[in-house]
Amino acid sequence: MIFVENLPIYVQIANDIKDQIVAGKLADGDKLLSLREYSLLYAVTALTMQRALGLLEAEAVIDTKKGVGSFVKAGAAAQLKVRSVDELVNDFIARAGKMGLNSAQIMHRVAQGVAKIGGEAK
Repeated sequence: MIFVENLPIYVQIANDIKDQIVAGKLADGDKLLSLREYSLLYAVTALTMQRALGLLEAEAVIDTKKGVGSFVKAGAAAQLKVRSVDELVNDFIARAGKMGLNSAQIMHRVAQGVAKIGGEAK
């Protein structure tokens, strides 16, 4: 993995693990690699890896059982997908608002976009 400079490495690693969960590479209840294995995989210190796993635990994506390991929480993929969509929607609304669109105009544009791709706005 190639790390970018403008985001802490542990956040990038946590995001990578979340991407694996969303993609189905890690499923509900799957045991994650050990701290040491992840440290070697990402070529980072154990402390950096510990921070990444701590972040995932704080976000309720994984559960860690002392002496046993870390596991993907049930429903984590669905939760992460909802969060991602919410972030996209909030970002879109904020950017459209900065361009001077009001709520009605934003909703109209969204409905047009959905209709254009063959979906149905609800």
